[in-house]
Amino acid sequence: MSYIYLSTNKLEKINIYSILTQLNNLLRTHALTYFYLKSYFTKLIVIVVLASIAFQSLASEPILPILKEKHLNNKKFELGKLLFVDTRLSKNQDRSCHSCHNLALGGADGLKKPVNLAFNSPTILNVSKNYYIGWKGEYSQLKPQLEMILQKPDVMGTDWAFVIPAFKKDQLYSKLFSSIYNNGISKENIIDAILYYESNLIFPSKFDEFLLGDNDAISLSAKQGYNNFKDYGCASCHQGANVGGNIFQELGVVLPYKGIIGQYKTEKLRVPSLRNVAKTAPYFSDGTVKSLKKAIEIMAKHQLGQKLTDTEIDQIADFLKSLDSIME
Repeated sequence: MSYIYLSTNKLEKINIYSILTQLNNLLRTHALTYFYLKSYFTKLIVIVVLASIAFQSLASEPILPILKEKHLNNKKFELGKLLFVDTRLSKNQDRSCHSCHNLALGGADGLKKPVNLAFNSPTILNVSKNYYIGWKGEYSQLKPQLEMILQKPDVMGTDWAFVIPAFKKDQLYSKLFSSIYNNGISKENIIDAILYYESNLIFPSKFDEFLLGDNDAISLSAKQGYNNFKDYGCASCHQGANVGGNIFQELGVVLPYKGIIGQYKTEKLRVPSLRNVAKTAPYFSDGTVKSLKKAIEIMAKHQLGQKLTDTEIDQIADFLKSLDSIME
């Protein structure tokens, strides 16, 4: 089946390291043959052919593998992590970034919707792989979105006149900031550290290992679920490195679906990433669907005009579970 992907002003790029990883797996598979080749020229040809196979294998898939960042500034990452859970950044000192984006809950909060907010909390994991940020996709970069979150009174409402002096009295923060930034604690540096942390919350999954050549990384049911996912057209919207996050679509393309306020809506929202979806119930922008399998059934019916069998739903659910991040 050929795919038409609706995305994208931004072309997805296949990371060269992904190709090399796939090539390495192929070389291991054919190690004995490669070892006994006498000619260096012949060996070079084998490498070129296998590299071509690796590239074509990755390029033909609607989903691209992600890789964990190997060259982190650990000190800056840890500072960002501390700030991410610090309630002093909220006006009433009663919530933090972590309140809506709990890594133990797949980077979301497990709630239908946070208090005072219109939409279900999307996962923060792998967020830097999204082309658009937030349900309405107003931002294509994390920094302005983070600044908005900190500024809005109904979200964080950060009181910088309180935060800066309070942090300067904090011995741990004073030490960490001065070791990373020449000018120590400032609004700009606080935002920069949180941004660095969020940008590097990149955690691959078993499915990424499968894409990179480990055929045993996921179950047979998950493999069949992935085939169903492609064959029924789910990958037309959920594709790329983050399995979504890069186009807009309305809910109810084939059959109307009741929207957030109980009326039939045609507003297009950002297609969410499906990475870690098995851990981020409830589902949809209004958080009204509690079950992953029910969400699959609804999407197939209303977006694709398909009635899936129970077995097909189970298989797609197993595929989606293989997208869970491997947290270290």
